[in-house]
Amino acid sequence: MLGAVRRFGVSNVLRASAPRSLSASTRWSSQLLKWQPLSAPSFPAAARSFHASYPALKAAAAEAHEIEDDSAQTEIITEFRDLERQGLVDPSIIRNITDSRRMGLTTMTPVQSQTLHEVLGGGDVLAQAKTGTGKTLAFLVPAMQNILNDPTLRQDQRGRYCDPKDTRALIISPTRELAEQIAVEAKKLAAGTRLQVRTAVGGSHKASGLRRIQEEGCHLLIGTPGRLKDILSDPRNGVEVPKLNTLILDEADRLLDDGFAPDVMEIQRMLPSAQEVNRQTLMFSATVPREVMTMVRRTLKPGFNFVKTIREDEVPTHLTVPQKSVVLRGYENALPAILEMAKNYKAKQREDSSLRPFKTIVYFNSTAEVRIAAEAFNNLSDPRRRSHSPLGRMNLLELHSRLSQRERTRNAEDFRRSPEAILFSSDVSARGMDFPDVTHVIQIGIPQTRETYVHRLGRTARAGKTGEGWLFLHDAQHGYFQDILGDLPLTNDSTSLPAASARMTPFVKMASEEAGEDLAARPDETTPEETIETFNQIQQAMANIPPRQREDAFQPLMSNLKSSIHNKRRLVQIVNDTATIGWSLPEAPGVSPKFVQQLGFKRMPDLLKVNESRRGRDRDSDDDPFGAMDRRSGGFGRPSNFGRSSDFGRPSSRSNFGDSGDRRRDSRKSPSYGRRY
Repeated sequence: MLGAVRRFGVSNVLRASAPRSLSASTRWSSQLLKWQPLSAPSFPAAARSFHASYPALKAAAAEAHEIEDDSAQTEIITEFRDLERQGLVDPSIIRNITDSRRMGLTTMTPVQSQTLHEVLGGGDVLAQAKTGTGKTLAFLVPAMQNILNDPTLRQDQRGRYCDPKDTRALIISPTRELAEQIAVEAKKLAAGTRLQVRTAVGGSHKASGLRRIQEEGCHLLIGTPGRLKDILSDPRNGVEVPKLNTLILDEADRLLDDGFAPDVMEIQRMLPSAQEVNRQTLMFSATVPREVMTMVRRTLKPGFNFVKTIREDEVPTHLTVPQKSVVLRGYENALPAILEMAKNYKAKQREDSSLRPFKTIVYFNSTAEVRIAAEAFNNLSDPRRRSHSPLGRMNLLELHSRLSQRERTRNAEDFRRSPEAILFSSDVSARGMDFPDVTHVIQIGIPQTRETYVHRLGRTARAGKTGEGWLFLHDAQHGYFQDILGDLPLTNDSTSLPAASARMTPFVKMASEEAGEDLAARPDETTPEETIETFNQIQQAMANIPPRQREDAFQPLMSNLKSSIHNKRRLVQIVNDTATIGWSLPEAPGVSPKFVQQLGFKRMPDLLKVNESRRGRDRDSDDDPFGAMDRRSGGFGRPSNFGRSSDFGRPSSRSNFGDSGDRRRDSRKSPSYGRRY
């Protein structure tokens, strides 16, 4: 059953089979109640009649009996232009969708064709669909149409809608990047309609954003929970939503977990009551875990529609993407293995021109690791040696919460446009982000939850393209891997990347500067020369990163690995080797007494060095020193404790340890990487 429309609170459950093709002649199965499409006179009249007739259809559906005659089939809409022909959607919106100079879309995806009828009817909807199937357009089109249908929307003398209290639709997104991506699509749809689309995300300038709303108005507001709560709770800024008729939660499973639910519920309390405004609430998500269904029922009206475009027996997308696991000899082997993979792929591409360019996202479990990896790869080209990067002119970028919002937006857009690039990222890009033509998703270390792994993997093999997933893990994480990801189709690859399993040795400078060269790392004799060269390239690049930055990544890495490596002595040895061999530090950094206490470690003077001088540095580190996730801020600079776990042996209550989009900025500005060679 590809499409299932479940009506909660209604005795009759209607089941609809999805179209087997996307042609205009596709029809519903005989189990769906037959209905007659509206004729299409002038647009405004048709739009009003749709809202008048659709409730009657829903009322009839509640009393419908199962139709057994296969001939009783009804045509559904699968072409965007048919929405205009039947008077359901404004011609300007359809023109923006189908115009080849803008979106250039003609045929709907299953989630679009199956949800538009439900959403345009005005009822609350929970929609579940695979990632990369067009969920954003599925909720933007009806949201904008509902705004245009509102007869109370006022215009100024030049025909513009400009009242700051005219916000009719609110879209909440868990991350800044996703909110801005939605806004880009919304502005494309709004071209020619005079509707004003605004964003409210952490990191952007509050005063200028408010001024635009106050001076030019807002009809569709898109933002992250912390910033939206801050704006709506402050009566001095004049932003009110007394006529809000549409509330949309994108990536609803994450917004309704313990980390975001308090903010989302508080935002809802600021909205007009059901007695004042008949508001429609829409939730879209790739997954609907059981634990969030309680929040779903508390948020949506009784009798809401559950539109599921995934068959019960259908293999999810993440099971069809080729996935490989690589066991690292040590965590210090991770970056050399990434470089080796990129160089191998480029060599194959030179022989086979049909291969797509290497475009990869590399996910780490802490911001500190992202920063080190990005800077190391950008250091592969050493101007002092007048050498060239082994990756040529490949674009090298980073994306995490320590960048300013301007840098994050620029780097995300650069990666989106780049035909060949590597993006080193925290989980700020793991959900909902649409980056075209991503060939590989590489995950370094095991994420805390299965959902995080699946969402990261969903950044590749989108829009009908192919892709690969790779997971790099330490052999000490085998048991944790089985618990979290053991049932997924990951195939062990122990041969294609020699750099993953070869023994590395610390990178040591020659004592005599007159020698004029470095003493290269020399693994055992069986290591290929190309792999030794890769080791040396990474270690030389790493040695040029400021020692303080490498030292500050030590505690976050240990925190991340704590949940997956339970042998404490082995954990400390693994992290020490990463610091001295992989990060080219002369010795393993010391940790603060508070860190040792919070982590529950007994002092191991032979392995773990406690440094009293680090007492004041924990709060300045790049990550929460006691967990793998970035800190959230409940607004502008107000830290929140949601999602933090007091037990470091188990995952946090938040399903992801990436960015919320409303995180407090560090006082130290992070440089923006992404130089082209």
